[in-house]
Amino acid sequence: MTNINIENSDHFICDYAVLIKKMRLLRRLNRQQAALLFDFSFKNIEKLENGRGTITLEKFKDFQSKYKFSDQEVEDLRSGKTQAPTDANIIRKNLNSDGKRLGRRFKRKHVSRECKVLKELRLQIGIDQYSASRKCRFGINTIGWIENGRVELTNKKIQHIVLTYGFTMEYFNGLLKINPLRHEMIEQSKVIIEELDENKLRAIMPILQSMK
Repeated sequence: MTNINIENSDHFICDYAVLIKKMRLLRRLNRQQAALLFDFSFKNIEKLENGRGTITLEKFKDFQSKYKFSDQEVEDLRSGKTQAPTDANIIRKNLNSDGKRLGRRFKRKHVSRECKVLKELRLQIGIDQYSASRKCRFGINTIGWIENGRVELTNKKIQHIVLTYGFTMEYFNGLLKINPLRHEMIEQSKVIIEELDENKLRAIMPILQSMK
């Protein structure tokens, strides 16, 4: 990758700001989706892309790694050999020129124990996913993506959510050892009840009412 003098250089900040935006758009990610790859808000990405923050070489390399660009690909993008979109409209398209979906990180689903415990904590404080996203200062759909296993969680992101909810990491780690969790038992019970015939349902109804 071509060396750039980064000391006291407005060109460096502008050049790298443009590059991180182009890399994001080439991966067809909006800023909220891109923020899921990092441990900071999508607003920070917006600030950096618009040249309102210092981009160190280390920070740029982090963007390059998370967006999965090689040094040569970055150089081709910087030199203009690779053409990139100039606005965010590109992310509205679902397919690339080869007909393959991009951004698969957000299409894949793997609900880990950590995802389930974070859902349990949210339910304990009695808020929905959208309210939880706002509380954590994430994009509006972020908590839903996390609980549905469509985001790779980092330890820092988990800690941020747990502490924002008002819990400790000790409590979180304790819940990791509990299986099933309360909300899992409720969900499983609902499935069982829905499958019962009317006679069996009438038989267990008094028992359920007595425990209420």
